[in-house]
Amino acid sequence: MATTPLPARRRTDLDLLRIIVCGGVILAHALLIFAAEPRYHVKSATPWLPATILYEGFRISTLAIFFVLAGWSAVASLRRRAAGRYIRDRAERVLLPLAAGVVVLGPVIKWIELNQGRDLRINGFRLVSPPEISFLEFLPRYLGRLQLLTWSHLWFLAYLFVISLMLLPVLLRLARRPPSQQMPGRAMAFLPAAGLALLVLASSAYWPFLPNLTQDWGNLLYFAACFLLGGGLAAWPGFEARLRVEAPGLLLLALTGLTLVVAAGEGPVGRIGVGLCAWGSIGAALGYAGRHPPAASPTLGWLGEATMPVYVLHHIPVLALGVLVLPWGWGPLATVLVIWPLATVISLLAYRLLVQPFPWPRRLVGMDARPKPKLA
Repeated sequence: MATTPLPARRRTDLDLLRIIVCGGVILAHALLIFAAEPRYHVKSATPWLPATILYEGFRISTLAIFFVLAGWSAVASLRRRAAGRYIRDRAERVLLPLAAGVVVLGPVIKWIELNQGRDLRINGFRLVSPPEISFLEFLPRYLGRLQLLTWSHLWFLAYLFVISLMLLPVLLRLARRPPSQQMPGRAMAFLPAAGLALLVLASSAYWPFLPNLTQDWGNLLYFAACFLLGGGLAAWPGFEARLRVEAPGLLLLALTGLTLVVAAGEGPVGRIGVGLCAWGSIGAALGYAGRHPPAASPTLGWLGEATMPVYVLHHIPVLALGVLVLPWGWGPLATVLVIWPLATVISLLAYRLLVQPFPWPRRLVGMDARPKPKLA
């Protein structure tokens, strides 16, 4: 059944959120070098408590918001196209960048990781002796051995693709419903926090975090719930209006949840904190962005289009800068403040010079082969 197209109105507030969250992911990876979490490609010998706390906050909030925005976009997409075209679109914009990233970026990431004496695999993490071969000698080994392949940060795309198809029947129903402008009561703005907290607790999600898809059902369900919440928000603009009203309280909820995570750590109370922090972050982000939507501009449009390519590309600059700067002994704060902006600038330059002008690189990071013509 064909869907009825709705007049398109660019959500500049959501564009801004995508840009901010993408920058937050880069910062989170810079912080992860110094956080207590051991499963990462490059690590400082000594953890830094502020990095651990900030990393947990960014990890909870950015992932939850990313999946919510993806769910919102999925429903918006299904209002304009049939299910078959949507599935093809997911393959081109999500699955292709995942495969390209594993083949093109994965060897560099794995090489850096192994030379740091670390080996993150789909079935776990271990310390190893650095390889005594060059990168050019390592490359054919990487491409020829399944256990060496890494999707690194691109695990997000694998989960997103599976969730996008798994929830397709529900997304279709949401897309066919007339958007509801009815604003719910105040309590409804906070109710999803309880649902997410119970889901994370019951499924033992969030810890340990080694996304391998096949044995990570807790996180798959948790991220699917965030995605579905985004789809629901697309079908219920009145709920978004309520989030704008309750944004301060939702921000307080996010900080309360993060406090529980930091204080209780891995365990039931910490998992409840994850759910509270996730929904508080989602609601506060959508609420404040909706209160103050930016005006459409060429810069906003360019940065919004760059978020997916930058997400795909940013990890090599973060890791390479980590390897370069860590031996200088500048301390955690100075090192993070060097890595984060430099990795962001390098990723944007790589997008501008190596991806944006060329059809095939554009396709490999999930973009159209040619830029869309600008409307008059």
